[in-house]
Amino acid sequence: MTIEEMQQRKRELGLTYEEIAERCGLSVPTVQRIISGTTQNPREYTKKQIEKALIFRSSVFCREEALAYMAKKQGQYTAEDYYQLPDDQRCELIDGVIYDLASPTAVHQTVTLELCMQLNEFVKRNGGKCLVLAAPLDIKLEEQTIVQPDVLVFCGREGRKRRRIPDFVAEVTSPSTRSRDYILKLSKYMASGMSEYWVVDLKKKQITVYLFGEELETVRYGLYDKIPVSIWDGRCVVDLSQAARSIEFSEEFDAKHDEE
Repeated sequence: MTIEEMQQRKRELGLTYEEIAERCGLSVPTVQRIISGTTQNPREYTKKQIEKALIFRSSVFCREEALAYMAKKQGQYTAEDYYQLPDDQRCELIDGVIYDLASPTAVHQTVTLELCMQLNEFVKRNGGKCLVLAAPLDIKLEEQTIVQPDVLVFCGREGRKRRRIPDFVAEVTSPSTRSRDYILKLSKYMASGMSEYWVVDLKKKQITVYLFGEELETVRYGLYDKIPVSIWDGRCVVDLSQAARSIEFSEEFDAKHDEE
């Protein structure tokens, strides 16, 4: 595929550089330089990854073939429809709309794993009865809303609703999920009865902590800050500085190795 064909395909699909980068697991600057023609001799592997991302059509919604047998329109789907989707099709259902979940990047998985490990280590050290889990795991919030949070903590506190709702959830953003994480999921999580919600924004390199009590409390931290976990009264403090350094290394590596 030539540079001109890449540019044409990008226009046809209506994709941003961020969405293409998310699909192929490359950095946004690398993708932008190659498609724009700035990089004259890209590595064959890098070029092939971008070509694959441009060949297979996939929007924020699930692939059309996965929904072909369904007669409903977006906004009308229910939990019953969601559970009929193919097992290998990772999606979320929010307000009756089915959203496709792209494969996570290495940086996304690094942050998710680090957060899970630190939360789980605290639970083990303190002999707690909480359960720390990572996606994929379906959480049904409403009849038309089923989500797959990146990190979940269940503690089964007294007085909680009898549904399987986590006490703590964290979402690690990607270009295609950022607006949902900050807006749609925020409102759904707040209404669900959970206690604490984190948005780990890799682009902004910040963590926004939402505490759901009588009033919504919002606190923002940098990736190098030490962040207290409120469901445990601040006794657990998360340090994502090592993951932050991995992000910086990944960005530097991609910038230096996008050419042969």
